[in-house]
Amino acid sequence: MDGLATAVVDKAGRLSVCALGAGVALTPHVVAARQNLHLIVDGGRSVPGLGTDAGGRWGTARNQTQFTWRSALGTDRAGNLLYVAGNGLDLVHLAQALTAVGAVQGMELDMHRGMVSFASWAPAGGGGATVAPTELLPDMTRGADRYLAADQRDFSYLTVRGG
Repeated sequence: MDGLATAVVDKAGRLSVCALGAGVALTPHVVAARQNLHLIVDGGRSVPGLGTDAGGRWGTARNQTQFTWRSALGTDRAGNLLYVAGNGLDLVHLAQALTAVGAVQGMELDMHRGMVSFASWAPAGGGGATVAPTELLPDMTRGADRYLAADQRDFSYLTVRGG
């Protein structure tokens, strides 16, 4: 939907965060897109109105002003992907976290305990074939292997290409 914050993956595997329709369209070169409300960071700055949520651009004002678990995705000027997450954040502080790490565009992902999760995978014990998932933050309540089985929530995985 035009105007909404969108994570776009192209055929080359590049991911960008943008407001769909603002010079970005879903063309045959796009292989995946995920939308969630409106941008919270645009042009390297927090979007005005995050503290009041006038017009319901980010859900209900009650949801966006409460301090809870939140996560966000952004990109910096070089096109690097940025992820921030933590507990005790409102929407204003989530956007500030993104700008603090250099995001020029950013979108909220999930919120509330049990919904925010991030796992990384690394070889276990000295480079053997076994891999083990690890949560990004120790207080994340879902197991690191949450998405190895069917789940009612949407999710994404990023992988690194060998080179």
